Amino acid sequence: MSATSIKLLKRALRKDVAEKLKGVTNIDAQSDQVFQRLQQLEEFQQCRNVSVYVSMPTQEINTRSIIQHILEAGKACYIPRCTKDTMDMVRVASWDDYLALPRNKWDIPEPPLDQPRENALDKDGLDLMLVPGVAFDTQKQRIGHGKGYYDRYLLKYAAWAEQHSKPPLKTAALALQEQILDVGVIPLEETDQTLDYIVTPSQLIQ
Repeated sequence: MSATSIKLLKRALRKDVAEKLKGVTNIDAQSDQVFQRLQQLEEFQQCRNVSVYVSMPTQEINTRSIIQHILEAGKACYIPRCTKDTMDMVRVASWDDYLALPRNKWDIPEPPLDQPRENALDKDGLDLMLVPGVAFDTQKQRIGHGKGYYDRYLLKYAAWAEQHSKPPLKTAALALQEQILDVGVIPLEETDQTLDYIVTPSQLIQ
């Protein structure tokens, strides 16, 4: 199948899933269940440096409580800061620091590009990355929002880790029950990165 065909299939699937997610009314309850399950994951318990996506107002697991927990547990918390083509993980110093962040055009708190922030790749790197997505399957495949930010970041991180003799970065996606699709439904490209874990309200996929 051509790359163009795969991109069209992905676009159609994103649209279908978005339509399905509009009907989900219990995101807060599912987010609480995912948070509880995440806390049982050994990699989450032991990590010192963790990056976490900042959730959109709808259609995905809410990460606000997770970010607060990470900061209050004394772990180093990194969140995305994006340009048109690139994404870096930059540090949030405290819960107050997070609450003071301005919102971007997607209504997501994000550090401004001109604000000095510690970059994870300028320090010790990351132990764990909590990843968003549009949909996932039980073989730990993921379809994102189409910008390729996370797939490119994971490739960049792998090169950085090899250069600095660091272990590979562990990834865990956080998923609503409605975001888990049958195996084979997600069209795959060579650049798509497989996850280590997917945390849902009902199970840990590993």
